[in-house]
Amino acid sequence: MKILITGGTGFIGTHLLHQLTKTSNDIVLLTRSAPSRHVFHTANVRCVQWDAKTFGVWTEELLDADVVINLIGKNIFEQRWNKKVKRELAESRVHATQLLVEAMRQHKHKPHVFVSVSAVGYYGDTGEEPVIETSPAGKDFLAQLVLAWETAALKAELDGVRVALPRVGIVLHNNSDIIQRLLLPFRMFVGGWIGSGKQYMSWIHADDVVRGILFAIENTQVAGAFNLVSPQPVQSKEFSRIFGKILHRPSWIPVPTILLKIFFGEVSEVITTGQKVVPQKLLRFGFQFSFPTLESALRQILS
Repeated sequence: MKILITGGTGFIGTHLLHQLTKTSNDIVLLTRSAPSRHVFHTANVRCVQWDAKTFGVWTEELLDADVVINLIGKNIFEQRWNKKVKRELAESRVHATQLLVEAMRQHKHKPHVFVSVSAVGYYGDTGEEPVIETSPAGKDFLAQLVLAWETAALKAELDGVRVALPRVGIVLHNNSDIIQRLLLPFRMFVGGWIGSGKQYMSWIHADDVVRGILFAIENTQVAGAFNLVSPQPVQSKEFSRIFGKILHRPSWIPVPTILLKIFFGEVSEVITTGQKVVPQKLLRFGFQFSFPTLESALRQILS
């Protein structure tokens, strides 16, 4: 099976590659710059350059691709948001996805499935109200960005391609941003929750992200958006309590919302709000999570 991947050198991409290269798949990475060889685990991975903005020789790789996985997107937490950064965030997701879909359209042979990874930011701030795949999109910048991103990907359905849109939550792993940022303050006995602590965190272990993407590839009934999160979201205060419990540290010093606004600007709204997301589709299809509870996930990660 030939699999074409964009954004394959990112956090999710490297974990996915680790699993995909265990089999005899022919894998093509579309990259804007050649990554170091250590991200590969076998010789069946090839790098093809693209700029995610224009057509080029990379489109020839779609001629016989069976699966296309789209993981591309600029990190939303990398910089404070302004008009320029927001434009870059949109271009790195929406325009790049439009380009990929248009390139698929130009070939007679179409991939069996197009997996375009999305985000639970689609729902905006939903408070304590549980949300499922049919819940409406939010009105804030991030929600509208994700809506445009998904809309661009779904255009591939017009050409008979099955499109799967995993809406991923906060990804947990021992080298994920959130774990690395929390470790130091907790180890120094100054850990705590963010903002009010009441906002829900829809999280998922990195292993389950990979398994969920592979599940979508292998199961033809998976189409459209589906929530790729643990079935047990928790509030920020509870997340901190469990984190501290496993590290044998207290979790009693919260990070005030006003402080986050000073340091992060508009991005702080993403951190201090949340969604109580339910993976209704995956559960209905019988998907089994390796780490359904936060404590089981954090114990594996922090050990």
